[in-house]
Amino acid sequence: MTNKRRQKKKRIIESKNKVPKFVTISIDDEVLMNVRDSDFSEDEPCTSNLTGRITIDIRLLAAQIMKKMFTIVEKKILLGYLYTIIDGSMNIQNCLISEVGNSIREPSSKVRATIITAITSIFNGSKIFFAQAQYREKKGAFTTWSETLADYIIRIHDTLLKDFGMETLSVRLVLLHCFSTVISNTPYTRLNKSLLKSVLDAILVYTKCEPCDNYLRIGVFRCLSSVFNSELPQFEKELLLEKKTEIINLCLYLFKETKSFLESDQDSTQMIVRRQCWQMLNSYCNHYHGLIENRMLINIAIEDMKYTKQTLLRKNILSCLKQMSAVSEGDDYKSARLEKWKLIFRKLIPQMFVEKDPHTLPILIESLSTIGSDLFNNLEDELIDLYCNELHMFVTYEDHNIQSAAIATLGTLIKYEKLSKNPMYIRHTIDDLLYISSINKLNSIQEKVAWTLNCVSEILVENWDLYEIEDGKLLCLAKAALSTLDRKPCRACGSRALGLLLSLIDHTDITGQQFGPIYEDSINILINIANGNDSMKNRWNSCNSLGVLYQTNSIQKLPETLRINIFNTLSTLIINCCNFKVRHVACSSLMYNRRDLYGNNYSKMWHRLFDAFENSQNLPHICEYKHQQKLINQLCALFCNLCNLLELSDIGGLTYLFDSRLHVIQNEMEKFCNFNDIPNYSEMLAATHNHLHNMLKTKQLTSKQEEIINNLLNVFVNH
Repeated sequence: MTNKRRQKKKRIIESKNKVPKFVTISIDDEVLMNVRDSDFSEDEPCTSNLTGRITIDIRLLAAQIMKKMFTIVEKKILLGYLYTIIDGSMNIQNCLISEVGNSIREPSSKVRATIITAITSIFNGSKIFFAQAQYREKKGAFTTWSETLADYIIRIHDTLLKDFGMETLSVRLVLLHCFSTVISNTPYTRLNKSLLKSVLDAILVYTKCEPCDNYLRIGVFRCLSSVFNSELPQFEKELLLEKKTEIINLCLYLFKETKSFLESDQDSTQMIVRRQCWQMLNSYCNHYHGLIENRMLINIAIEDMKYTKQTLLRKNILSCLKQMSAVSEGDDYKSARLEKWKLIFRKLIPQMFVEKDPHTLPILIESLSTIGSDLFNNLEDELIDLYCNELHMFVTYEDHNIQSAAIATLGTLIKYEKLSKNPMYIRHTIDDLLYISSINKLNSIQEKVAWTLNCVSEILVENWDLYEIEDGKLLCLAKAALSTLDRKPCRACGSRALGLLLSLIDHTDITGQQFGPIYEDSINILINIANGNDSMKNRWNSCNSLGVLYQTNSIQKLPETLRINIFNTLSTLIINCCNFKVRHVACSSLMYNRRDLYGNNYSKMWHRLFDAFENSQNLPHICEYKHQQKLINQLCALFCNLCNLLELSDIGGLTYLFDSRLHVIQNEMEKFCNFNDIPNYSEMLAATHNHLHNMLKTKQLTSKQEEIINNLLNVFVNH
């Protein structure tokens, strides 16, 4: 045989033995699972010979194709094939566990690991679909898809748990990653009670303070973080609270074990374990609010923050401290929170303000928004003054993350009583906002500017006389708020701030010639947002601002068409808008306490109110059902308001309307009169009832007028 023929034969054999590149485990999977391709043992017999090797490669190729398919195919379509995957021709359960009458369990650990990652792909991103699962112990004659879906989820859990007990270490790590994804996407509150407990029983054994493989610890911590971030059934919630001592002691044990590695590379397994401890504690705060009372954890956190090379660790620690503070608001943990924040102000903040690390400083700055007004008032002035001065400097800092965090935190702190009563702080914040809004047009910065402008506007409305803001500066603030409406993420806060700031013009000497252009531009833009295809939050904030501007004295100095356009916009939205929350806010924005504000539109308002009542019974989409009653209650409140402003001269023009359509609201008003949880409900009904009674006492009532008033009173018969 010539050399040429030998080389050709060698290439043919190599091509047969070679597995295509795309069937190997990807780098992303290795990072997520903390395992390498070389960790998997070839535990199948006869792998040394060519036939055995090719057999493994074929099965591995099939498993990888299945995983790729599960990843690419749309979730809704994929879930439609769950029968085929679990019970039908695929029946991937047989590959992981050995059952009587089923095929033999897959002998290759690499193939089993790939099948498990395929199951992970099924669950990843399926939370919205699995939410409809509903377990019923006793099935009826007809089994719904929700019940079938619940059965499939339970069976996959059982398969994974059985496999977990018999797996090799390398595959067990993949299983833990799978469990983490499965837990995050499974609606345990809608399934059988023991399901999540069986998962916890399998992983909580690793919470003991004893030597254990680091990668195994990491996988367990990820699973526990997923559990703590989920909505839990009451039994499992109580179980995890009972385990708080074990969980905290395990973290303290591991902090001690890994302390000597704080100077090492942050990608070492010991540092990953330390980071995962803080990540798990961060999630555990969601259920155990008293974690902030553990002084040892706080002291370790402050000490770990000194290691500037450990950026990822420091980020996890700051996020945990922030969460501890956020969930523990209230009197129960007041002393512990105060002690923690004093420690942070004295030891951590000065250090990090000097470092100015763009990765960790934004988290620290944002965490200040969780202090709360009462606790902030108890901090010493020297601590607060130093911090606030630095915060104002960071508003113009070159790093956008630090700048963004500083701007947003200024808005939160301005609501705290200690600073809201400080005119100097308010003026300083306003100057910062005007400067940054004029020079930095990044979306992330403008979004925070809009938020802080909203906070500033609320404070100015509450205590306008306290701050002595110049007329020109108020107009500049309004222009800054108006400029944020060019960006969708900024519109919710920006539109609300705009309405409040323009309403303050009533308290100034600004002339109509000065404020007229910005008033007209603002109203037109707000109307476009309210009527447009924008987000729900943006539209309802625009409606709210339109209602505020409609009632200002300043708008009286401008063309009447502006008020007409506002009224037509809001009164049309309460009838036709497909979003019931937008309808609700538009309706509340039409609640004027003075008759002259309705003007010639008073009668038109009655007609549109009845149209709105009739159309509120038609659901444009099933998701609007949960907002339907709130909308109807607001329409009933508007009915009471219109009745309270009714005059005898109005009845002639509204007689036909009342005679033909008053029955439309009768049932809803009866329900409304029996509600007790509506703000100012009793006062509203009493005022309306008294007003109508007083109208009956008017001399020289016509019989028709008396009939209409009595019919209106009958609507409030239960009151």
